[in-house]
Amino acid sequence: MLDCNEGVGGVKNVFFANWEFFSSGITLDANGIIDGLPGVAGSVDVFQYQPNRNTGAVTVVPTANLENGTLYYDQTVELTLGKLSNDKKKELEQMSKAKLIVFVELYDNQIVCVGRTDGAFLTTGSYQSGKAKGDLNGYQITVNAQEPGQPDFLEAFTAVPFDNFAGITVVQ
Repeated sequence: MLDCNEGVGGVKNVFFANWEFFSSGITLDANGIIDGLPGVAGSVDVFQYQPNRNTGAVTVVPTANLENGTLYYDQTVELTLGKLSNDKKKELEQMSKAKLIVFVELYDNQIVCVGRTDGAFLTTGSYQSGKAKGDLNGYQITVNAQEPGQPDFLEAFTAVPFDNFAGITVVQ
């Protein structure tokens, strides 16, 4: 039975990590669900960001070229982070120079992996403090990956994201 009308949109959290640490060691079960991530006893860090309310999104668009017989999936993650700060500025500068892997926690408590095969890159972003007091004071970020398949889902966590992957440490 399909769960057609039981979904909820939006992004709860976004976790970024250096793609290099995940370039090997990811395993999938028979259904294509990620059931293994690299690392032992908290040896790999993923950095958690919580987007401002109703600003996070993940979009996947298949791109086919019939003449060339090619297909890839354009995977895009968008988020807005509030409050300008020097620490956040430094982190975002480092991310803009890195090849990333991105784990997106959806509001239905599923996590999808963006950039698993070829990595993801921070492609656009802005640093803003608006004109009016109610305007954004923060960052708008877009991360993009072009992958041979759609994002894979991670095995369901028990209580908090990544609690079922011993090698992963979540850094907030």
